[in-house]
Amino acid sequence: GRGVPGTLDRALSESGVRAQAVPDHAMGYARLAHGRTTLILDAAAPPLAEASRQGHASTLGFELTSGRRPLIVNCGSGRTFGPRWRRAARATPSHSTLAMDGYSSSRLEGEGSQERLRDAPRDVRIERRSNARATGLIAGHDGYVATHGLTHVRQIHLSRDGRGLQGEDVIAAIEREDEAAFRLALDAAGGAIPFRIRFHLHPEVAAQVAEDGHTIELMLKSGELWLFRHTGRAALTLEPSVYLDADLPEPLPTRQIVLGSRASETATRVSWTLAKGGQTPDAVRDTVHEDQPVLV
Repeated sequence: GRGVPGTLDRALSESGVRAQAVPDHAMGYARLAHGRTTLILDAAAPPLAEASRQGHASTLGFELTSGRRPLIVNCGSGRTFGPRWRRAARATPSHSTLAMDGYSSSRLEGEGSQERLRDAPRDVRIERRSNARATGLIAGHDGYVATHGLTHVRQIHLSRDGRGLQGEDVIAAIEREDEAAFRLALDAAGGAIPFRIRFHLHPEVAAQVAEDGHTIELMLKSGELWLFRHTGRAALTLEPSVYLDADLPEPLPTRQIVLGSRASETATRVSWTLAKGGQTPDAVRDTVHEDQPVLV
């Protein structure tokens, strides 16, 4: 769980250890941070064997925070809500990433506390890109090669001012033997393989479909407005989700942005953006009085 706000900051302050430069890639996670915006991406292969009993099929899933307000999250560990919630929370659809319909990037075997990950991605690659306008990550994994012949590649670029995120998800058959596996999966699926890209929202995010029908408006309690848009052959929907906070007695209902599409060729791409609304200032006094944000 998230714990009591400020506890970690206080512990770090009392330790007397001076702040150091944050590494680009640590403990299997990659980090992008500009302005008020911080993004954390799961950029390593999942654990194996006994070490995987607490592991999640979350490869290339990300979370995004603006200031101290979480915006994009995963559903949580689920372990405090019983075995069914725990198993569901470990599956790829409970994370903010792409999943082939009916499959996770890692499969689960066993029961209860002995349940482990198997058929997990082993080839997980990441490359950092940087220019005058943005810092980006290009990452990929082979978790769907065995089942569909497809590699998932995700590109994410965060603008230098922290106001805009550009993303692209690609599933492609890269090697010749992958194309053969893809053709078999394509035939089994009737000519098109469905997949979904999910963006789980924190329960405190107010979400609605804009009047144009192609934009999702996201309002934080700080008063910041974020806009989600996409390009490519995908259906944009706003659907129910759940947030499994270990500090709460029961799951919290929330929402998720879903881009649903189908792969019928050896490469399919869906691009998306998440950007602050033009009226949202760079400097925000994040105080809330009677649940109403105050902006400066």
